[in-house]
Amino acid sequence: MKIVKKLIEQTLIDNLYYKDILQDSSFDLSKVDEGFLDRFQRCDSVHAPRIIAAYNKAKDIQKKMPSAYQVSNEWLPIFQKYLQEVMEIMKDEDANGLNDLYSNFMREDCSAGLHGLSLSMKKDFFSGRISKFNKKRYLRDCIYRMHLWMQYHGDRYTFRDLASPTIGNPYGIIIEGEFIRVGSFYNHHYSQQIQRIIERKNTSRKTVLEVGAGYGGMAYYLCRDTSNLTYVSIDLPENMALTAYYLMEAFPDKKIFIHGEHDLKPLTLKDYDIVLLSNTDFENLPTCFFDLVFNSYSLAEMSKETIDLYIQQIMRICKDYILHVNHNKKSKINADNFGINEKYFSLLYKSPALWNYGRNIKMDEFEYLYKKITN
Repeated sequence: MKIVKKLIEQTLIDNLYYKDILQDSSFDLSKVDEGFLDRFQRCDSVHAPRIIAAYNKAKDIQKKMPSAYQVSNEWLPIFQKYLQEVMEIMKDEDANGLNDLYSNFMREDCSAGLHGLSLSMKKDFFSGRISKFNKKRYLRDCIYRMHLWMQYHGDRYTFRDLASPTIGNPYGIIIEGEFIRVGSFYNHHYSQQIQRIIERKNTSRKTVLEVGAGYGGMAYYLCRDTSNLTYVSIDLPENMALTAYYLMEAFPDKKIFIHGEHDLKPLTLKDYDIVLLSNTDFENLPTCFFDLVFNSYSLAEMSKETIDLYIQQIMRICKDYILHVNHNKKSKINADNFGINEKYFSLLYKSPALWNYGRNIKMDEFEYLYKKITN
């Protein structure tokens, strides 16, 4: 019955909203099989011991922190169901085991909730045979995002600009001979938007903090394309570890440090290209330091207690702009009520974030840009 209902709903959506997508020359279901080809390459990362050490330090600190710093709300069931293996590997200080797991992280449970269409990706797409229904919904989502990216950016970029490393055995779609991970449209868009905003600043070195970097998809493009940048990510220790693995492997020549390796002082931070921190570091970040603070969806997935804490810290450390994309209804605290103080930050705009509209016509996601009020 559920399958029949899904098919009827999909047909209605296709006929009413997505005729142009279904008629696109790229809408070829065989492209899905090509996009999901196994690209596995085992990586014996020299960074695994560093990542494990940083993770275990962060977990030791997190255990003593208030509940606002603990896993909660929508992330709790993900951690309980999907992250036990990587947590055991970290606890055992098993560098080989971490390399085995992270070499395939795009297709493993350890990255659940950080990319893909849903938590059912493993069953629906990696079991050996992808159903026609799943191929269709996946391809529709890819092409919808491609159209939106092209609409936003016109001819400023080519599909080659969306290229990204094959670290972690990614999946995606082939367009004009380029392998593109579907999340790349979204990640590249926001990296370029952040870059345009911070370029307004007349400073020699730009500073950006991302709260909840996932595996580092947006950060890759931002760090690749922005010169004189200090990029800082702050996340739960498990997610911090994955971000560290991805960005350290992607940028072997950049100067990077991870939680616990250095003090969080302004001069120290600006001496590095990439800084990867645990959420336990939030209160130690310098005041009025970051040109821009960015968050994508994860604030709305947190408990009220955590949102309140994070927003207070974001307002403290932000020097100029807060840019975030979050749910406005389907969360315990909607994005309109996050508590960004209008006495100190002016809302420049609020606009629909259309990236997931291709999956759900009842989307409730919005993009917000705030500017700090200076006297």
